[in-house]
Amino acid sequence: MSTPVQHTAVLIIGGGPAGASAALSLLNYSDFSVTLVEQSDFNRTRVGEHVSASIFDLIDYLKIEKADFEPESFFPLHASKSYWGNDQPSTTHSIFTAEEASYQLDREKFDLKLIEVAAERGATIFPRTKCSEFKQLEDKSWQVLLSHPTQGKFTILADYLVDASGRTGGVGRQLGVPAQKYDDLMGAGLFLTLDQQRTPFEQTLEATELGWWYCACLPENKMVATFFTDADILSKHQLHQLDAWRETLKATRHVKKLLNGAKALSQKPWVRNAQTRISNASKIDRFIAIGDAAVSFDPISSMGIGFTISSACHAARHIKNELSQKPTTTAIFQQDLMDNFSRYIQLRKRVYQLEKRWASSTFWKRRNQA
Repeated sequence: MSTPVQHTAVLIIGGGPAGASAALSLLNYSDFSVTLVEQSDFNRTRVGEHVSASIFDLIDYLKIEKADFEPESFFPLHASKSYWGNDQPSTTHSIFTAEEASYQLDREKFDLKLIEVAAERGATIFPRTKCSEFKQLEDKSWQVLLSHPTQGKFTILADYLVDASGRTGGVGRQLGVPAQKYDDLMGAGLFLTLDQQRTPFEQTLEATELGWWYCACLPENKMVATFFTDADILSKHQLHQLDAWRETLKATRHVKKLLNGAKALSQKPWVRNAQTRISNASKIDRFIAIGDAAVSFDPISSMGIGFTISSACHAARHIKNELSQKPTTTAIFQQDLMDNFSRYIQLRKRVYQLEKRWASSTFWKRRNQA
């Protein structure tokens, strides 16, 4: 029995900020139809993120006003502290730039607003839908087999395919897109509630022997605390378990004080991929990877969400050119990614080499290798 077939100009796999931003860019600045497929139901845990004021330029390009977001989607950060390289606090800067204004982003509110607006502007969205097969036809269009838990299997024919599947780069992997991974960094974290009498504290980073901690206040008297280390270290020390996570917290001198009296909102830390990785999809026609599926950065860079949205907007322009029968420019897009990534790698190395207190530690030795 044949499956139902739908047609679209652009099929985007992934409904996070990358996929939603690419959809919005195409809907705002072209006449092409857009379909977006998301494996989850949009209710998964989203980790907050530190962003600069440039985020407002990006959402302005997407034709969304700051006032359109729910209250406290952008939580101002008035100061930052970093215990990195020594035990004395210093001002924390992004490894690329030091912006005067910065914010803690409520990713749940932010992400859902982007996808909501994309739907309002005409994107066809399929949540809870998995892609099981990708096939490129002779005319370079794509035939994608999908499945939904209640609607069953169906097929989408698309003129262009976009991988916005995040750090896993799931679509690219299935298509054999080459990728280079530079580390196995993972983040294990908790959301916690603070005592209502507690004065909000500065965003804080602290290096330890096994990795480094990130801690920040959130709206509604909440906070987030995340420990970043390599996957094998996380597994060895069982940091996905609450008791082990708390034991590692005891090794800090400063972050543990910030968590005094705080109550965890779950009994188990969430774990997220935070590796540095770059893929190269330039050899596949009418296909492009964006956001973390194209390049993923170490969270120490504070580049994640800004790069994700900007890469999606740039990619949308290249897609529009190609589908409008203009000269293909995706090779330029890939070269720009590689140039920026090369600069990032050098700056990332310099930041990690500032920390020399644990020269024999496996985590820090890996970061200080040539």
